Amino acid sequence: MDVYRINKEPWHTDPLSVVGSHKFGGRWNPKGTGILYTSRTPELALLETLVHLPPITLAELPQLWLSTIRLPDDVPDAVFWLDPTLMPAHWKSSSTLADTPFILNEWIQQPFCLALGVPSVILNMSYNLLLNPLHPAFAHVKVMSQVAIQIDARLW
Repeated sequence: MDVYRINKEPWHTDPLSVVGSHKFGGRWNPKGTGILYTSRTPELALLETLVHLPPITLAELPQLWLSTIRLPDDVPDAVFWLDPTLMPAHWKSSSTLADTPFILNEWIQQPFCLALGVPSVILNMSYNLLLNPLHPAFAHVKVMSQVAIQIDARLW
């Protein structure tokens, strides 16, 4: 399975790094614990990136790089998909792990699968995949390609 990740320059040089999520935390992980945020499609990866940018002009936008990342095919039950209908009613309004399912706390510390498929807050019928670097199969995750992307000015 291929997943996608967008990094801003200069962080594109190591697209499998979890340093940023470790340092800052996020919706699905607390500070001090790194996971790799990826998306099922390049388009969703772009939306997830754009929604987290500060208010800037198109000229101020750093170069963005799209990485295609391949998960190993030979890992049984590599992905566990969270059902959006089982999420707490207010999960989309929160940006902290405290309001996300308890399963994530356990998975972060003791990964029972390589990736968790979580519904996107932007489009909850679409999924992001969170990859856990503590899972043994993470060593077999590969970057297949990287390309600089240009943003259409009509989005600004």
